[in-house]
Amino acid sequence: MKLLASNYDGTLCYGEKVMEEDSQAITEWQNAGNLFVIVTGRSKESLDKYLERDGLHPDYIVTNNGSVIFDSKGNLLKKDCLDYVTAIDTIYIAKQTEGVASYVVNDGLHRHRIVVNDKIRDVRYPTMKEDLSEEEVMNLTEYSQIVLSMANSDLASEMAEEFNLFFSENIEAYANNYCVDIVAKHVSKGTGLEYVAMYADVDMDDVYVIGNLKKDVSMLEITQNRYAFFTSPEEIKQMCEKEYTSVGELVKEIL
Repeated sequence: MKLLASNYDGTLCYGEKVMEEDSQAITEWQNAGNLFVIVTGRSKESLDKYLERDGLHPDYIVTNNGSVIFDSKGNLLKKDCLDYVTAIDTIYIAKQTEGVASYVVNDGLHRHRIVVNDKIRDVRYPTMKEDLSEEEVMNLTEYSQIVLSMANSDLASEMAEEFNLFFSENIEAYANNYCVDIVAKHVSKGTGLEYVAMYADVDMDDVYVIGNLKKDVSMLEITQNRYAFFTSPEEIKQMCEKEYTSVGELVKEIL
C-alpha cells in the first residue's frame, strides 16, 4: 500500500477548482488500494465544501498546517493547540499592528473572524462573516491555529519572521501569501503527515508527496519520493525528484 499526499491550494486545486482528470486519477489510485491524503493550511470547515464539489474523498485530511488531523469519516484523530497565553498575546499584537486586516482563530473544528481594520482590503477573507464578538473569541479555550490576514505579502513575511523571533519557544509562524499562519511549536505539515503515515501503518518509503509552497517543505522532507508542482519556487524544485503539471500526471507514473 502506498500513500500519496498533496497540498490543496495551488497544487491539487490550481485555479478555481480541481480538474476532473485529477479527481479521476485520485479515485483510481484509491481503488487500487492506496491512500490519498490532503495536507493543507485550511481548516476542515473551509475545505469540506470544495471536496464535495470536486468529488474528492481523501482517506485522511491534515488541516491547519498540521495542527488538526481527520480520517475519511471526519473523525478527529489528533489536535495540537497553541498555549493559551501565547494565543491571547498573538491576538493582542494583531490588534495593535498596522497592516492587519483581520484575524481568524480556529479551535480545530470551527473558525471565527474578527476585523481589525476595515480600511484594509481583506484579500484572504473578503466574504467571511463575523459570527462571534471579540470577547467571545478571546474566551475560547482552544486555538489550533490563528491566521493574520495582512495588507500585502511583504508584510506577511515580515510579520512571520517577527513572530518566529519573539515567540520562538512557543509557535511556528508560516508566511502564506497575504497571510501569517500561526500554530504551536513543532507543528507543521510534515509532522502531521508523519502522524498519518504512522497511524495508517505505511512505510515512509511508500509515501509520495507533492507541493508548491515554502511551508510544504516540511512534508516534502520526510520522504525521498518528493515532487514539485510546476509553479513551485526554484528552491523547492531543486529539492524534489521531478516536477509535474498536475497531481493526476504524478499518479499515472507512480500507480
